[in-house]
Amino acid sequence: MTFLEVLVVALIQGLGEVLPLGAAGSLAALPRLAAAPEGRAALSVAAHAGTLLALMAYFWRDVLAMSVGLWRLAKGKPDYGSHLLLHVLAGTIPAAVIGWMVLDRSHGLVGQSGAAIILVIGGVLLWGCDKLGVTVRRVEHITWLGAIGLGALQILSLIPGVSRTGITITVARLLGWERQSAIRLSMLLAMPLILGHGIKTFWSLAHQTQLVLSSDLLMAMATAGLTSFLGLAGMMAWVARNTFAPFAVVRIGFGLAVLVLVYFG
Repeated sequence: MTFLEVLVVALIQGLGEVLPLGAAGSLAALPRLAAAPEGRAALSVAAHAGTLLALMAYFWRDVLAMSVGLWRLAKGKPDYGSHLLLHVLAGTIPAAVIGWMVLDRSHGLVGQSGAAIILVIGGVLLWGCDKLGVTVRRVEHITWLGAIGLGALQILSLIPGVSRTGITITVARLLGWERQSAIRLSMLLAMPLILGHGIKTFWSLAHQTQLVLSSDLLMAMATAGLTSFLGLAGMMAWVARNTFAPFAVVRIGFGLAVLVLVYFG
C-alpha cells in the first residue's frame, strides 16, 4: 500500500466512525483503495484503536463516571455513572453478539453500487428525521428500552453504507433527542463496539498472517485518532446551533458521485 492509500483509508475511517457518514460504505464504494483484504483489515484495527482513544479522550468525564460507577456498583452503592454504564452495556450487547458472529461475512452483503445507494438513502433519512425531531431528551433521560433499542439498531451498520453513527443519530433525533445528546449517546454506545471490532479483526488476522507493527499502521492509528477527535469536536460545536443537514448532503453527494462514476465513468 502506498502512503496515500494508508492516509486516505485512515482519514475515511477516522471521520466515518464519528460523523454520520459511513466509513464502511465509503470504503465499499471505493473498492480499489487498499484492495488487499489483509492490508485493509490491518489498517482497520489501527484506525479503530486511534478512534477509540479519541472518543475516550473527548468523553473522559463519562468514561471516568462509568469507571467510578463500576466500583460503586460492586460495592452495592450505584450512582449516575453506574446507571450510565449499565445502559451502555445493555445497548451494546445485541450488536456485539450478532456482530461477533457475522462480522467476517458482512463485507460482501452489498457491492459498490449498493453501498452508494445506501449512503444516499441514509443521508435523506438523516435530513428528514433531523427536521422532524424535537429536542426534549438528553442522555440523563435514557431508559432501558431506549438504550436497548438504539443499541440494537447498530446491527444494521454491518451492511456497508449504513453508518452506525448515522442510524443511531437519525433514530434518536426522530425520538426527540437533542442533537448533542444524540451524538454523545451514539459515541458512548460505540466505544465497546469499536473495541470489540478491533479485537475480532485482530484475532482473525493473527490466524491468517504474521502481524508486524509497521510505521504505516502507527500513522493510520495517529491519523484516525486525530481526525476522529477533531471531527467529533467540530460536529458537536456545529450542531449546538445548527442542524445535521451538511452531513446529510455529504452522504448524498458522495453516494451520487460514486453512482455516476460506476454507470457513466
